[in-house]
Amino acid sequence: YMMLALGMGSYRSALFHLITHAYSKALLFLGSGSVIHSMETVVGYSPAKSQNMGLMGGLRKHIPITKITFLLGTLSLCGIPPLACFWSKDEILNDSWLYSPVFAIIAWATAGLTAFYMFRIYLLTFEGHLNVHFQNYGGKQQNPFYSISLWGKKGIKKNSCLLTNESTYFFSKTKYPIDENGRKMTRPFMTIAHFEHKAIYSYPHES
Repeated sequence: YMMLALGMGSYRSALFHLITHAYSKALLFLGSGSVIHSMETVVGYSPAKSQNMGLMGGLRKHIPITKITFLLGTLSLCGIPPLACFWSKDEILNDSWLYSPVFAIIAWATAGLTAFYMFRIYLLTFEGHLNVHFQNYGGKQQNPFYSISLWGKKGIKKNSCLLTNESTYFFSKTKYPIDENGRKMTRPFMTIAHFEHKAIYSYPHES
């Protein structure tokens, strides 16, 4: 849009959209950082996992403030009135129609594509259910007992042992009891019974 406005000689519209687009994208980048940070409480530090939208979903229940701000940034970038990008996009669309109807049609189609991919990002991230507890890293459906632990897939047994009130094993078979105060520090973990086992799950949350 900015390059289109510059090409038509509409410098005021180009500068206006540069500013509104920058603020909207900045809000979305901040929201993305919050989402990634919250996902790391589930999958650990792993960009390939914490930034995988296939493992997200349903985050609006766990990070509601981020959901609201991300939705506002999405609506603004899509040009929904009365948010900022609506006014700058509307001015560019008006100038493009006066300059050439062909440019106006291209600009309208581009606006539609922007709305499509932005709402796709929002829906995959914040709506539905949290897919991380129902998929392994290969994307296959699996038993919830073997879902992703805080330390990664290979650490599920270690994680389950560490957060129970029985005992833990570190490099030897010596038992180290976990007191009640230590167990209270494991928030926001949730114990889910499955058959005869108990698995420990961590849910995303806003810090």
